[in-house]
Amino acid sequence: MMSFPTIFVVLAAALIACGGDGGSTSVDGQTGNHPPARVIAGGGIGDGAVDGVVNLYVIDDATRAPVSGAAVTVGTVAGTTDATGLFVADGVTGPQSVVVKASGYRSEMWVGANGANMTVDVQVATPATPPSATVAGQILGFSSIIVPTGHARLAAVTYSQTDNLGDAANSIATPNDTNVCVALAATATPCTFTVTTRVGNVSLIALIFDRDLNGTPDDFSDDTQTLIGYAALTNLTVASGVAQTGKDLTIIPDAMIASETVDFGTPPSGLSTVEGIIGLDLPGGDVFQIGDFAMAGNLTLRVPSLASVNATGYRLSSIAENSTAADAAQSVTLHRDLTSSTLSAGTWLALPSSVNIAHTMAAWTAVPGATVNGLEYDSGTTALLNITTFDGTTSVMIPDLELLPSGTLTAKVSAIGAPGLDVTNFSLDADKAKLSEVASQPAQVGN
Repeated sequence: MMSFPTIFVVLAAALIACGGDGGSTSVDGQTGNHPPARVIAGGGIGDGAVDGVVNLYVIDDATRAPVSGAAVTVGTVAGTTDATGLFVADGVTGPQSVVVKASGYRSEMWVGANGANMTVDVQVATPATPPSATVAGQILGFSSIIVPTGHARLAAVTYSQTDNLGDAANSIATPNDTNVCVALAATATPCTFTVTTRVGNVSLIALIFDRDLNGTPDDFSDDTQTLIGYAALTNLTVASGVAQTGKDLTIIPDAMIASETVDFGTPPSGLSTVEGIIGLDLPGGDVFQIGDFAMAGNLTLRVPSLASVNATGYRLSSIAENSTAADAAQSVTLHRDLTSSTLSAGTWLALPSSVNIAHTMAAWTAVPGATVNGLEYDSGTTALLNITTFDGTTSVMIPDLELLPSGTLTAKVSAIGAPGLDVTNFSLDADKAKLSEVASQPAQVGN
């Protein structure tokens, strides 16, 4: 099965626009709509339709710092951002095509953007290795867990993820699997672990399994395992490179384990591999991702109750794809803040069809139910260009400001569903829960 962060690269990157509340009161006596310039937190569109001016800020997606010296165009008006990340385009009316190009960042293009204030958040073209640290401890009471003779107790410790689901910090590997412990049934071996984590506010969770060795303790290929419990430790503060020890996990009592059933509904035709992941949303914005199960298997999973880790709700991530390859076509749904005993995948979007992508243009057929459309170009691990269309456009020309390099590139067309989102006045920070469906069709772009 694919890793969880890979699944949500599309969700994290495809919808890069956001906006806020706002009016359109003129502050300078000019006719039309001339609101004061403001940064929309997290990036976005707002403050009324374009009628005379666009105040365009460019900010770093990760740090939220202003990006100065970025080359921008708003319609036919071109310029560069100042020290505060601002460029003001005068004499523009109606929905605009906006292009932003900044050194070291993926270029961004918005089509049909209609707000007098816009903030574009740009992502680095080649993400740096995320900062990390190690946390060590033990699972208290692990040696007292009873499993049948010929079985073993197994625990795997992992850390909570940020809600920026495509963040590389969510997929840091622990060298030599020191976050995993195994003990035979007949032994009282404790579970001591060291896990490599991201930095910031972090919680730890261990999934505990009964592993059936099938009479061959030296041959893992025929083993099967059953999830039997969890242990957790919440609210650690982790600093880059600062190791911590003595951070012990407490087993969650069986009385605080709940059963959640998943309803996958009807995934799109042709996407026969269907998987799901249940998560627990924690205070502060991070999430425990637990469980990884297929539609063809058992659709009821025992998970920690919300109260056991002070979670605000469950989330369900559902993935339908046509293969397990990294470049598979996918339809994904994501629902947060769920509290019922049945978690539903909801409505799935069909894949974009009739996809035609070249270095200079791209076209595809609209997907019913899509709120916006996205298009990405990459060269190896370097992100080149991301295009978001807000007005239903399904055919775009690559702007002169962003000439793509020759050679083979990878591309992806995405249909993004965000029910209830107002594309003229919205905020990624405030409205991210509305982003609940995406369907992506990859393609290669030749010379």
